[in-house]
Amino acid sequence: MKTYRFKLKPLAPWSTPWDADTLFAALAWQVLRSGGEGSLREFLAQFQAGRPPFVLSSAFPERWLPCPLSAEIRDLPDSNVKRKRPVFVREEQFRTLITGNGEILPSDTPPPEPILSRSRLQAAIDRKTGTTGGEGSVFEVDEWYLQESVSKHLALFVKTQDGPDFVHNLLVSLSREGFGKKRSSGRGAFKLVDDPEPCDWMDSFDRANGFVSLSPFVPKAGDPDDGRWGLVVKYPKFSPDAPVANPFKGRLVMLRPGSVFRVASQPVHPFYGQMIKSLRPEFPDSVHYALAFPVPICWPAE
Repeated sequence: MKTYRFKLKPLAPWSTPWDADTLFAALAWQVLRSGGEGSLREFLAQFQAGRPPFVLSSAFPERWLPCPLSAEIRDLPDSNVKRKRPVFVREEQFRTLITGNGEILPSDTPPPEPILSRSRLQAAIDRKTGTTGGEGSVFEVDEWYLQESVSKHLALFVKTQDGPDFVHNLLVSLSREGFGKKRSSGRGAFKLVDDPEPCDWMDSFDRANGFVSLSPFVPKAGDPDDGRWGLVVKYPKFSPDAPVANPFKGRLVMLRPGSVFRVASQPVHPFYGQMIKSLRPEFPDSVHYALAFPVPICWPAE
C-alpha cells in the first residue's frame, strides 16, 4: 500500500472530532448512497476479510502530527518543572523522532496550539411545537477550529493499493453535506484543496522496527503488544439512518493516536487492529472501524 496526503480546508468549526473511525463511517454512508446496499456490503466485506481497500488516519492540522509516546521529554536545565508531552509536534520533528532520535528538546515557550476549542449555547427545539422549549432547554455544544496563524488546513493520510481516486471521490461526496453532528447548521463544512500528495516516507525505511499509529484502534489477537500506549474511551453513535432504536453503540476503549509498538517481524504491516462487529444485537451487520494507521519507526535506544 502507498500513502497519500489529502488536504482539507475547514469552512466552519466542527462539532465531531476528525477521528479515523468516525470518518470511516461517514465515507461508508457515501458508498451506500452512491451505489446502494449491495455496494456497501461488498465494501465492508473487504475490511472484514482483512483486505481493506484503504486505511485511514485521523485528520490532523496540516504539518502537525501526534507526538509518538516513545519520545522522551528532556527537562529544562536548572528547572524543577517537568515538561508535559505535547499533543502535537511539527512534521519535521515527527520525522526526526521516528527515525531514531527519541528526545524532544526543551523550549522556554510552550508550543503553539494548532486546534482551539470553545463551547456555544444552543436551544433545543420541541418537535411537537417547532419552538424552543421551556426552562432547561438550553445546552452547550463543543466545537473546534484551526488557529489559522499556526495551520490553515487539515491533513488526512490514506494508505491504498489502487491509488487515491476512490477515496478522493468519497471525500468530494462527503464535502457536499459536511462532516459530523450539527452539519445541517453548517458545522463540519469543508472542501478538498489540491490533489492528493504521495507520502513515501510514511511507507517504509531501513531499520524500522516498530510503528506509531495515526488513528485510534483496537488491537486484534497476534498484534504487537510491546510498546507504549494511551487509552481513549469513546461513546460512538450510529448514523440517523441506521435501523436501531437507540443511536448509541455503547462504550468503546481504543488506543489513541501516538501509541507505539515494537514489531517482531519486518516489514511493518500496512495496518493492524480489527473491525469490531455486532455492537448492537438488533443490528448484527453493524461494524466499527478500529484499524491502526501505522507509520514505521526506529525504536529509540533505551
